[in-house]
Amino acid sequence: MHRQHALLPVLVATLSLVGGELRAGQLGSRTAEEWIKALDSPARIQNLKIDETVAALKLKPGDVVADVGAGSGAFEARLAQAVSSTGTVYAVDVDQGLLDNIKRRAAEGRLTNVKTVLGRFTDPALPTRDVDVAFIYDVLHHIDDRATYLESLAQYLKPTGRIALVDYVPGMGGHKDQPALQVSPSKAKELMAAAGFVPVEEIALFEDKYFVVYARR
Repeated sequence: MHRQHALLPVLVATLSLVGGELRAGQLGSRTAEEWIKALDSPARIQNLKIDETVAALKLKPGDVVADVGAGSGAFEARLAQAVSSTGTVYAVDVDQGLLDNIKRRAAEGRLTNVKTVLGRFTDPALPTRDVDVAFIYDVLHHIDDRATYLESLAQYLKPTGRIALVDYVPGMGGHKDQPALQVSPSKAKELMAAAGFVPVEEIALFEDKYFVVYARR
């Protein structure tokens, strides 16, 4: 929450925000340590395009960012650097083991502006309502009640806040044969519109994923 997807790495990265017993069970099928090992494989990290993706967000010193479905925290160091010590990165997940890993890494890297947030399945439960950018990477298709989640997320953004969405083009990625785990660009646009957001920028960075930035109407 990327890569040449095997099923499990995809689930690990994104199950942070999944509702429903089956998918929650998949998250619990391995320990947090096992998931972190899979998430942090060199091949996966390379395919995230972390530097290019964060650069495309056009973050400024002092910005507040919410990494929705942060997983092992692959993006946190780069996001923290982009917003500088005057900004804040909220790493949101529903798995405490993954959050503990992010907290440990932030401490080791002396990233005092990274804060972990234990979210809920229908609400990121952020402690602030001044988010500049909500970053959702390879996560939306794993959320059961997407409309409710996005409506909840919207309340934490500033009036000028943006939502940056990266997700797989249908028919590509680890869930290409699972229609329920695919969200087309047009469907994402529809969901965002219901939450009060419209696309303002499309970023051509990936061959298998779409990358769209949304802002309020």
